[in-house]
Amino acid sequence: MALEQQGGGYVVASLGELGGIVPYTAYFARDSYIKEHKDLIASFVKATQKGLDYVHNHSDREVAEAIINQFPDTSLEDLEEVVGRYRKIDAWPTDTTFKEESFEHLQNIIKKAGELEKTAPFDKLTYQVK
Repeated sequence: MALEQQGGGYVVASLGELGGIVPYTAYFARDSYIKEHKDLIASFVKATQKGLDYVHNHSDREVAEAIINQFPDTSLEDLEEVVGRYRKIDAWPTDTTFKEESFEHLQNIIKKAGELEKTAPFDKLTYQVK
């Protein structure tokens, strides 16, 4: 953003927009932990959903105001613009569902980078909080 404001460059395209849906934020835990802490896991997922609902039901300005403390070196106006860019490319999912096609896409990216030798089966990794 600072580079743009100084006239030294501009955003041509967003990786998020061009790269397809990638589940770049995911959480994991051992089966034993999930089984022993079902209420905690459910609460965490519900809190994450509440955050997604907030983003989808509030303006760019309101979202920026809610998160500004996490970005102390960024002005409210700049953060509002960034939130708007994320919204424009539909960067935030509407729910916490981890979709198989997105997971496969993520694994393909990691594989092409030479960092993954064997893909993981989707059905062995997911856990849905009901």
